[in-house]
Order: sequence, then structure tokens, then C-alpha cells
Amino acid sequence: MIPVVTGGVLVYARLAGLLMTLPGVSVRAVPSYARLFVAVPLTLLMLPGVGTTEVPSALSVLFSQLASEALFGVAMGLCVTLVFGALATAAEVISTQSGLHIAAMLDPLTMTQPGAAGVLVTWLGTGVFLGENLHLRCIRALGDSLHQVPPGHASAAFMAANQLIPLAGVAITTGIQLAGPITAFVFCVNLGLSLLGRMAPGLQIFFAIGPTITVAASFGLMAISLPAILETWYDTLPRAFVAIADLLGPPR
Repeated sequence: MIPVVTGGVLVYARLAGLLMTLPGVSVRAVPSYARLFVAVPLTLLMLPGVGTTEVPSALSVLFSQLASEALFGVAMGLCVTLVFGALATAAEVISTQSGLHIAAMLDPLTMTQPGAAGVLVTWLGTGVFLGENLHLRCIRALGDSLHQVPPGHASAAFMAANQLIPLAGVAITTGIQLAGPITAFVFCVNLGLSLLGRMAPGLQIFFAIGPTITVAASFGLMAISLPAILETWYDTLPRAFVAIADLLGPPR
């Protein structure tokens, strides 16, 4: 009985760590206690597939294993969150360059005040992530990890930086690439407005019609390119699962 309880506690710690960092679930709009409560039935579902867990010889060893399991789950969730963040990076760059950041609003998912484009793109990205059942794929990956890295042996969590740091670079690079076409278009619009302002100084281009033209042009281009942006971003998500596989290491 004690080995079963010990295994259940360790599996719960790994699941709780994942749910605390998983996109679409780890947002501030979802209370922390709700995520911890959801981890309970998932633990009961996964526990029968876990082999016998060795009972720690001391309570301090158990606490150390719990910390390692929680960090392991957090690392798995961060692998997905970093790639997911590429979309938020692109949205913030677009908002800043196009002037949409001026009309900031409260985003109930993150409790922050990004630009209008940032709110729209983040919600659409979350919808794609949940609609494609990628959150279930992450939970399934954690279930598979219980066979490759049994509960109580999650020492790989301390080597997670080897996967997380390259993923952070991928997220930043991908975000800038996704925002690149719209940023270049806004630059061309501003360049045209500056030339027009030089030819007709009395029009007060930048203070009268300039912001209106820039925002309208940005919205028009976003309406055209947003499906392609989401599709390109979606194609980068498998890198997160590759990083999770590298985090697990070779099968035991």
C-alpha cells in the first residue's frame, strides 16, 4: 500500500508541475487550485500503468524526489510554453510597430495590457492549441514519460536548460519572422507618409491622417496574413515535443 501511495504522490507532483506551465491552462484566469484539482483524477488514471515505486529511506529523500518530479513537469510544460510564446512575441512586435499598442486593453488570459493585435492573436493561438488537442498530447507525453523516467528518478529536470535555452532562441526568432512582413509593410507606409509630408508640409501627415492610415493598413494586412501566421506558427509546435523527447533521454 505504501509504495502505491508514494508512486501516486510522485506522479501527482509531475502532473501538477506540467499543468502549472501548460499553455491554455496555466493562465491567470484559471485558478491554481483548479489546476491542482484536475491533476488528481489524471493521477488516478495514470497510476495503474506505473510500476512499483521504491519507498524512500527517509522523509528528506521523499521531499527531494517531490521537488525533482515537480521541476520535471514544469520543464515539460515550459518546452511547449516557449514555442507558444513565439506567437505572443510576433503579436507584440506587430502592435508596437503599427501603433496598435496605443489602444491597450486588459487580456483576461494573462491579466496584462497588450495591444489589440496581441489580444486577438493570443486568443486565436490558444484556440488553435486547444482545438487541435495539443494539451491532451502534452498530457499523453507526460504519461509516456512515466515509463521512460519512472517516478522518483526525474533527475533530468536539472538538465532542462539544455533544451529550454535553444527553444527560447527559436521562439524569439520565429516571433520576429512572423511579424517581419507586417513590420516591413508598416515601414513602407511610414516611408511613403514621410515623403508626402516633405512634399506638403502643411498637411501635418504624422499628426492628422498618418496614424489612421498606418493602423488601417496594419489591420487590413493582418486580416489577410493572420491565417498564414497561425499556420506557420503551428508548424513550429512539434519542436516542443522534440525537446520533451530529448528531455526524457533514451528509454530505460
